[in-house]
Amino acid sequence: MVRKLQLVVGGLTVLMAFLLVTAMGCDGDDGEVTPTPETTEVQDQLRQMVLQLEDLPSGVIRAEEFFVTAEQSSLESDAREERLARLQEWGYVLGYDVTYQANPEVMSETGLMLVNSNASLYSSEDGARASFADAVETARTTDWAELWGGAQEVESEELPSPEWADEMLWLRVTAKPAPEVGIEEETFVNDFVLFRQGPVRAALMVGWVMDRGSGDIVVQLAQAQAEQLENALP
Repeated sequence: MVRKLQLVVGGLTVLMAFLLVTAMGCDGDDGEVTPTPETTEVQDQLRQMVLQLEDLPSGVIRAEEFFVTAEQSSLESDAREERLARLQEWGYVLGYDVTYQANPEVMSETGLMLVNSNASLYSSEDGARASFADAVETARTTDWAELWGGAQEVESEELPSPEWADEMLWLRVTAKPAPEVGIEEETFVNDFVLFRQGPVRAALMVGWVMDRGSGDIVVQLAQAQAEQLENALP
């Protein structure tokens, strides 16, 4: 069964990579920035705005983390110059991204597989608001069935958003794997939660197995991210 789950984890990785581009516009290959007194302070603040390792179940590890500049954030866009100009217009300062991965025991007990948490800082609330609106439009217009590829019965649903931030969008994408994967009975879920808190736009992406856990863990993680955002802002 672990091998079967690994096949699906690969598919979820592709999906979450797309969502990461949607949220941050970057693949993370060159995400580090040269520290200066100013950027070091911003980096420290951004690190506090995402999920921390202690927010996740024991057995989850930090798999990757990186910072994203405006130039790097525009690399994956088909219209790089236009995207960069838009980010600059919004007053994009810097972004930070961290990905966590669950071990097989955690996957078996809770259904949790992958978690991505990120935040990007803007020079004003208006800029963060424009970025949030752009990400919401992308999430709502994405063809999730095409993105999942071989999966069957792909559905997306916009869930009611709690009032944990100035603005939120909660989208749940569910999919059953194609028969050749051999685990048709299990439903795989990717929750995509967008936040806008003051001058910050953040995103949480959680990949989990519906038949092995419940959405309660996603609620806990989303609330923890919202609390991190609120606590990190003055």
